[in-house]
Amino acid sequence: MRGIAEISKMKQDYETIPVPLELKQRVKEGIEQAKKEEDEEEGKIMKGKRISKRAALGLKITGGAAAALVALTLISNLNAPAARAMENIPLLGSIVKVVTFRTFESSEKEMSAKVKIPEVEVRDSAGKKNDAATKKINDAVDQYTQKIIDQYKADVEAVNGEGKEEVSVDYQVVTDNARLYSLKIDTVIALNTSGITVKIYHIDKETGKMVQLKDMFKEGTKYLSVLTEEIKNQMRQRMAEDDQEMYFIDDEDMPETNWKGLTEDANFYINKKGNLVFAFDKYEAAPGYMGTCEFEIPQELIKDMVKEEYFVK
Repeated sequence: MRGIAEISKMKQDYETIPVPLELKQRVKEGIEQAKKEEDEEEGKIMKGKRISKRAALGLKITGGAAAALVALTLISNLNAPAARAMENIPLLGSIVKVVTFRTFESSEKEMSAKVKIPEVEVRDSAGKKNDAATKKINDAVDQYTQKIIDQYKADVEAVNGEGKEEVSVDYQVVTDNARLYSLKIDTVIALNTSGITVKIYHIDKETGKMVQLKDMFKEGTKYLSVLTEEIKNQMRQRMAEDDQEMYFIDDEDMPETNWKGLTEDANFYINKKGNLVFAFDKYEAAPGYMGTCEFEIPQELIKDMVKEEYFVK
């Protein structure tokens, strides 16, 4: 395992790489603004999640002088087999599924974007469409992806199409059990390096409501502190077992760079084993070479705190 001095030096190297001002503004006004507006739509005041400054390390857009137009295509994809390949439909109870998706595509010299926008349908056990629940999740997904599209278009305009940027947004169903349906949106923004962000939406099949982390736990439980400590312990164990692994914790020389712990807007899902899994953006809790990170929480640790209905396999 690397010594503290070496790890601190590596982290300092990451911190000292110049961060372009325009990218900081992009992160602030793009994806994170979409997350904030989703919370406002729900009428809830929550601490907004800020992508770490590490997400912007080394990224920049090169400028140019020639004017260009954005080749913009918005395709309605009604290919039912393609959509069904992304879903798992439960046999009993309410049904939530991706029924189709649209694709935003743009290409201008060395700038390109491909954004898949899934359309979800929620039906009750009798097969009747739940219009309110369907609209709520689709509006949230549309708002989130539209912010990414708008920022990309602004980037193209800012450099007259002469920059280097690649944006990719895709989705996958990560939870589909008897009670919970979770849709994961992965966003990759590549300039001279890449940033990867994760957003996961959850629908309670029984109520049709969108679910947040706090809804998974009983009132009065200190689940955030318990989960945070478990994840930190897993980070320490991974680093002890593999000197190639590194996480932003336990740095006494640069405590401001340490991961501060889970917040209510943390991204999570329930895996096929019925375990709670937390998904981290690239740079959120580890150096860029670690990519995105996930941590699986043992059921035994939280069994007395969780609402069991969401953890049915």
